[in-house]
This record gives sequence, C-alpha cells and structure tokens, in this order.
Amino acid sequence: AWVAISESVVANGAMRVIPGTHKLDQVSHRDTFAENNLLSRGQEVAVEVDEGHAVALELQPGEMSLHHVRLIHGSDPNPSDRRRIGFAIRYLPTHVRQVAGTRDSATLVRGEDAFGNFLPERRPDADLSPAALAFHAEVMGETEKVLMRGTDRISAM
Repeated sequence: AWVAISESVVANGAMRVIPGTHKLDQVSHRDTFAENNLLSRGQEVAVEVDEGHAVALELQPGEMSLHHVRLIHGSDPNPSDRRRIGFAIRYLPTHVRQVAGTRDSATLVRGEDAFGNFLPERRPDADLSPAALAFHAEVMGETEKVLMRGTDRISAM
C-alpha cells in the first residue's frame, strides 16, 4: 500500500501503473544507480513497457493505492513546487522470511507471530530515545545488507 500524506497528482509526479502487468511472472530488473532515481539501486524493469497504457493514480491526502507488488509502476520526477509525500506499507504473513541471510523488522498488525522471522518493531519509549535510535540503526544496517547485496555500493539511506 502507498498512503498519500500530501496530494499526489500528475502535476507533481503521481505514480503511474501499467494495468494487468500484475498477472505477469516476475519481471527482470536492472540496476542503474542513476542520480535521478530515488530507489536504492536505481532499479527499473528490464523489459519494454508501452507507457501509452500507463494510468496515473492520483491521490488526495489520506487516500491510498493498494496494488500487487508485481504491478509495473513508477513515477516521473516532481517538476512542481509542491511536495509529494507518501508512506509505503507492505502486508505479509508471519511465515514469510527474508532469504538474503539477514533478519528484517516488522510491526505485527494482527494475530500472533509463531515464526519469529522478523525483529519486532516496538513503540519507542520516548522520541529519539537512545534505545529507539539504536534499534533504528540496527534495522537500517540489516536493510542495507539486503538492498546492496551483490554490489560494491553503499546505499544513500
């Protein structure tokens, strides 16, 4: 899910999707490490995409896009003077695990975790507390290992 915190419209680079592409098998990606790409590795799909079929998903603050992870999607640069801010959320069952040899973190939103595949994210005891900052640093370090696996690069996180 992607929840709009601010307005996300065509004028400020709203996300665009190619309808139906979620039905494809996993599409290959390539790393570009491009300066103008905010993804950790500058990832882009390594297949031809007919952008003539793209549909803009315009959202107002508080609205969300709930879409399949395999849906080909992306956004153009924001040429406006208005921010485009969103919050990405991924829902998955607790039996899922990170296969890159590290543990990821997650917030349990329902039920019980009988598998322990994730470091449980806890509510901080205070804003910017030493314990909260240490946990954040640990999680970001593990995340970087996953995101940069197989490269000689360090992410800009």
